[in-house]
Amino acid sequence: MGRKFTVCAAVWLVIGIVFLCTGCVLIYVFAKLIRNKIDSSLPLKTGSDSYNDWVSPPAPIFFQIWVFDVTNHDEVLKLGAKPNLNQIGPFTYRETRRKGNITFTDHDTVLYREKQWFVFDRSLSCSKCDETRNFTTVNLPMLTIANLVQYEYNVVKDIVDFMLRLSKEHLFINLTVADLLWGYEDSLLKDAKTVFGLFNISLKMDDKFGLFYQKNGSDTGLYEIYTGTDSLDHFAEILRWNGNETLDFWTTPIANMINGSDGTMYPPFIDTSRAYYLFSSDVCRSLEIRYVNGYELKDIDLDRFVVPSMVFANASVNPDNLGYCTPHAPENCLPSGILNGSNCQNGAPVIFSLPHFLYGDETIQNRVDGMHPNQEEHQSVIDIEPMTGVVMNVAKRLQINAYVHNISNIMCVYFKIVFSWLIYIDLYIYQQHTLDLTIKCSFHTKFLKMSMCFICS
Repeated sequence: MGRKFTVCAAVWLVIGIVFLCTGCVLIYVFAKLIRNKIDSSLPLKTGSDSYNDWVSPPAPIFFQIWVFDVTNHDEVLKLGAKPNLNQIGPFTYRETRRKGNITFTDHDTVLYREKQWFVFDRSLSCSKCDETRNFTTVNLPMLTIANLVQYEYNVVKDIVDFMLRLSKEHLFINLTVADLLWGYEDSLLKDAKTVFGLFNISLKMDDKFGLFYQKNGSDTGLYEIYTGTDSLDHFAEILRWNGNETLDFWTTPIANMINGSDGTMYPPFIDTSRAYYLFSSDVCRSLEIRYVNGYELKDIDLDRFVVPSMVFANASVNPDNLGYCTPHAPENCLPSGILNGSNCQNGAPVIFSLPHFLYGDETIQNRVDGMHPNQEEHQSVIDIEPMTGVVMNVAKRLQINAYVHNISNIMCVYFKIVFSWLIYIDLYIYQQHTLDLTIKCSFHTKFLKMSMCFICS
């Protein structure tokens, strides 16, 4: 009896070992098959599975705008009241992107330009949101002119001040949403060019001004990225932008680095323990993203990455951000939560932040009424399929602000306010593109080949 038991145990042990070894082999083979499929399908080359989707992204992209209306602008100027801001929106645009001027090189890279088109969608906007809607905002052209001469001789500032007085321009201006976004003629800019020319001061603007002036139907520069043909280790990462491997907007090598991709694709087999990066031409810098959690969406496992608070932290908190203090000096560093973008915005006193100054210093949030930062609503997120590095969902959020401060000899920007400077909010942007159900099923079919998508219609 004992001998039979021993024999049976030995047989089952052998069977167990065989099954275990078979399972290990199958796991290895299965993983190898997936890697081979990704290696063959993911690289960017004419005719590959990923190429057509890369040229013309299939996911719908929604570009939404919220503007901030100053409801007490007279009290701000005359009595030094705290600005009260009323958020209006969303004004929704359907965005289309298509890459062109595509040139493959002999060293595993491809050059291209990507054009963007925006079409207003009234049905996806708020009930009273139309491009012709008026609101009161800060006069950014006037502030730009004053900002460009703040370090000039007093005689120059006196002449510019005289020009501003003659123009009868004020710190606040009433505009339509279309004016602010796509541009309007501003006679002040024409006059400023004449005056600036007398003193060899550069004004890199024409007679129209808009936050997205000439960007509808244009591209954001010449990109050169790795195709992954030779190796997927740096797939989709940017090598050069406008022919340069580094930027020249900032004051340290770290700040001027071009890191990561454009935020739509990453190298496969995502490592959640490390940081990834995306380069944003909107804010003229690279942004770090960090893993926060994984979740499942329509049978696809995704890793969620976010832009952490340290990215816009003051240099005393994050020393790597010293290069974003312009002019270069610790005393010129802005509080946590905001980025001085004037160097890459033709001298306009533009300040970037997350919406409602999320993660911003309380001194910023408290200088205006109407800010209600909320992490769920105002955080930027990127959801990545970890095996392929394909981005399935992006929610990019950005707030564009104006830096308002008193400039000696320029009386038009003097205002009776209790603060020496103020970050005034123009608008904030919510840009989202998410692969819909049909595209997700197609993704399974193209890249994974290991699950049936019965719910596709």
